[in-house]
Amino acid sequence: MEIYIATVFAKPGHEADVTKFYQEQEEQLKAARGFRSRQILRARPGTMAEAVKKVLSQEEIDRHSEAAGPDGTHFVIVESWDSIDERMTYSRSIDGGRMQHLIPHLLPEHTHEYYEDVTR
Repeated sequence: MEIYIATVFAKPGHEADVTKFYQEQEEQLKAARGFRSRQILRARPGTMAEAVKKVLSQEEIDRHSEAAGPDGTHFVIVESWDSIDERMTYSRSIDGGRMQHLIPHLLPEHTHEYYEDVTR
């Protein structure tokens, strides 16, 4: 089994458009040879910061500050495939023009890679 993960950031106010784009691929994915499963995860911006503020003092927060990330909502798409070749075949088969509908809703930061599960 191969694990493919893509991450993108939706521009502020474009979260529903990005969600819809990925949800609408479901039927096509299910029909793709070698496809096993997919999860679409959308961050809940500010939720972690609020939780941290409840348990740490401002002094503690200041000592462990983080660099600000992109000003958008983070999406993580996790897919399982029988093989890398089958994922690549699917990727090449989808309508490239359809991706052009997604681009205006995204910030430039993104990643996509194959991963191995190293859980014990």
